[in-house]
Amino acid sequence: MKNRLLNNCNTKVSIIVPVYNVEKYIEKCAISLLEQSYSNIEYIFINDASSDNSLNILKSIVEKYPQRQTTILENKYNLGSSATRNIAIDKATGEYITFCDSDDWVELNAIEEMLTEMIVQDADVVATPFYTNTFQKEKILHFNVSDIANLNNIPLNFLHFSLCNKLIKTSLIKDNKSVPHIDCWEDLSVISRIYAMSPKVILLNKPFYHYRKYEYHSLTSNSHEQQLNDRLKYAEFLEKWFIERNLHIKYSQFLNHLKFTSKIKMLRTSPRQFRRWKSTYPESNKHIMQYSDIPLHYRIAFYIADIIIPLLPK
Repeated sequence: MKNRLLNNCNTKVSIIVPVYNVEKYIEKCAISLLEQSYSNIEYIFINDASSDNSLNILKSIVEKYPQRQTTILENKYNLGSSATRNIAIDKATGEYITFCDSDDWVELNAIEEMLTEMIVQDADVVATPFYTNTFQKEKILHFNVSDIANLNNIPLNFLHFSLCNKLIKTSLIKDNKSVPHIDCWEDLSVISRIYAMSPKVILLNKPFYHYRKYEYHSLTSNSHEQQLNDRLKYAEFLEKWFIERNLHIKYSQFLNHLKFTSKIKMLRTSPRQFRRWKSTYPESNKHIMQYSDIPLHYRIAFYIADIIIPLLPK
């Protein structure tokens, strides 16, 4: 039944792929997308001013798939992942959108399986587990909570908040784009706002996406200080967004968790910024032991730090 349904389906899916300095990986990524078993796909690759040979390699691959609806956009200057994705989102014409980082790859039946589930379940979001790939091994990261869209209960991790392991109704993405030039937690900022609006989210318990962990991800690596600043900006942005929609009480547990996590690097990287940590979102410290996705030994250390920092000499 499912196969017959999809055979008669003319629903367009947009796949957005930001590209930046991935000449070693772009071929595998592009081929895995262009050889998808589902045919009605709009591919939007956007080169963020790569300084290597990524763009030329990509163009040579795309030429081999003339039957595919492919657009290659080029940023004149390096804009970062958030702004780059937003440009592509504005160009997307599919009913649903998914994303792929240009150093990762996907199984060839990914879109077919996810779109089928989307249509059969009349869903707004279909989420899947994913593979993590290193030189040594491949493993699957599974969702470990039953309600994967409950912001107050789900872990603040890549699996739950990534855009790459989800197929999402385009209108939800276009209404909740990330903030340009804030390139850490941009996925979280999008997914959290979408989930806050209570869409129908379905878990398809099959992994399709291969997340490469060999090296620093080209579009997500920044200095610790830049990552810290980006997270603090998003914590402030999201708290304001939830307050404006009168959702801050309903999702207070999520917001406290978010604010606490945004400042963790102040104590986990050198030089440690004890007093800044204590004074930043101090209300979130009241719930330290409830943040179960943070390892227990860290929670204990943070709890002790919250007590002794006021006792330290100034």
